Amino acid sequence: MNADAIEDVRGVDAGTGTRAGVHEDSRSSNIFQFRQRLAERDMDRLQNIGRDDICFFRFVGGNPGETDGLVERLLRLKETRALLIGIFRFPFRFEGKKRLQTSIVQYHRMKELCDAVIYFDSDGMMEILKPGTSIQEAHHIFEWLEEAPIRDIRSMVEISGEMNIDMRDIQTFVRGEKGPLFVRTFEGEEFDEPLKYLVSTPYLPEDYTEGKQMIVNIGCAKDVDLDAFRQMNLRLNDLFHKTDLVKLGMYYMDEPGERFRVTLLVNGIEDPFERPEEMKCMFASGMWWKCRWRRLAAAMIPAVRERLGQRALKKEREV
Repeated sequence: MNADAIEDVRGVDAGTGTRAGVHEDSRSSNIFQFRQRLAERDMDRLQNIGRDDICFFRFVGGNPGETDGLVERLLRLKETRALLIGIFRFPFRFEGKKRLQTSIVQYHRMKELCDAVIYFDSDGMMEILKPGTSIQEAHHIFEWLEEAPIRDIRSMVEISGEMNIDMRDIQTFVRGEKGPLFVRTFEGEEFDEPLKYLVSTPYLPEDYTEGKQMIVNIGCAKDVDLDAFRQMNLRLNDLFHKTDLVKLGMYYMDEPGERFRVTLLVNGIEDPFERPEEMKCMFASGMWWKCRWRRLAAAMIPAVRERLGQRALKKEREV
């Protein structure tokens, strides 16, 4: 990625430094990632996902022809019983009002089926681009930004430290408060400006300080002293004074200097758009039963074909 294309992505991804590719899984942490559609090869991988794993599903909203497919894919992923986290991106304003209205319905469908949803604002993502950024480069940057929460959570559960945050902590935290989830990593050595300016970004929720609960994971370089660590915690407590701290993690970074790396998980924030009044519950609308019947019929086809083949063979032998 060309860093010159970005105005300021300080702290966007301060995790492992590796790109979590589409359909990549991590055996050590059992984190899986899928996006937009489930390909044929993904169906085999679903057999390896269990209730102790985390599964991310990325989706860009706005296409009315993908609503039913979105529900079907999420229902299929939900059958694995893994912690299911949706990553949803709203369309650009220039795409029109109808696509926005469609995306709002799709967002709330995702919220119904997922344990949590991390949402992105496309216009906010575009704000961080420098003038003259090509469409192709912008696409790569948007992909990188959307994958940042996955990298952050993977890094959180894989890095061992003095006070560890493990997979069970993440699962309990997310399932305890269904709805939007704020995930953000920032880092630096000197924090002269207000902490809110480092945490805030135009493409993520703005009301993260109004959340109900949070998990904080702090990494410290070798030269960070105790007073600096105390000041960092005081500033975090001041910024999130309305939020209950569920767990604080802390680990050492094997590098010189006084750099901090802070990852925040906040739940209990508001939806970006209210649920449309005319939108029925998925189970009441019949969509859930329609998807279930379609999956049941698809599962029965091989067995029916086999039975018909056996009957045909039997008749041939009788003749």
